[in-house]
Amino acid sequence: MNALTRAELLKLRSTRILGWILAGTLAMVLVTIIASVPSTGSTNNVVSLDEPVLLARIVGVSYLWPQLTVALLGVLTYTQEERYGTITSTFLVEPRRRRVLAAKGAALVLASAVIALATLAVSLVASIALIRARHGNATVGPEFWQVVAAAFLVMALSCLIGLAVGALLRNQIIAVTLTLLWLTAGEHLLLQALPQVARWTPGGATAGLLQLGAEATTSATLLNAPIGGLLFVGYAGAAAGLALVIAPRRDVL
Repeated sequence: MNALTRAELLKLRSTRILGWILAGTLAMVLVTIIASVPSTGSTNNVVSLDEPVLLARIVGVSYLWPQLTVALLGVLTYTQEERYGTITSTFLVEPRRRRVLAAKGAALVLASAVIALATLAVSLVASIALIRARHGNATVGPEFWQVVAAAFLVMALSCLIGLAVGALLRNQIIAVTLTLLWLTAGEHLLLQALPQVARWTPGGATAGLLQLGAEATTSATLLNAPIGGLLFVGYAGAAAGLALVIAPRRDVL
């Protein structure tokens, strides 16, 4: 780990709001789990309490809020420096701006892994407890491990996409607002209006990669996990590529 990456990790750790963001995210994970585990005796559940894939589906759904969190964290990592003018001193220390962006990306990936682990711990304990309390099947099968691996990939790529959006837009209010609108309202509205198109969006690719099935949509078939994963990697790669080409050419003064 080079000095630039360590410096970026220090910036992340010294952000006071980060702890509150993580606490709020884990609280929303609990709310998501409570809302997603089927009720005992209900006949209109998307997934039955008896199905062996239940635990994997619930854990997969629980990562949707943390995905939003790391995407916003990526946006803030760059736009905070633009907002307070510290990006100038950062580039004076390391004039090669692509290296700065790469260091920020590496620090964010490490941070996303920590958030993903915390989410997994909360999600797994809460899901198993609630499923068993409702006399369901809390099976840790092959699909569960596939979903966990996919979740860590989703978290890492989402923070990189957020960083790219922040580097490209630079204005914190605009970048945060657009990210929130797209990940919360935009994807949902597109799913309702054009479900066959929505599965090819970043949100659709995420749902396919996490194998969310009918939990994500009842109007269209999701992409399978490998295709969803490749598509999401493509989105992240395209966003990162644009940021690495465009952001270093801009004047920061």
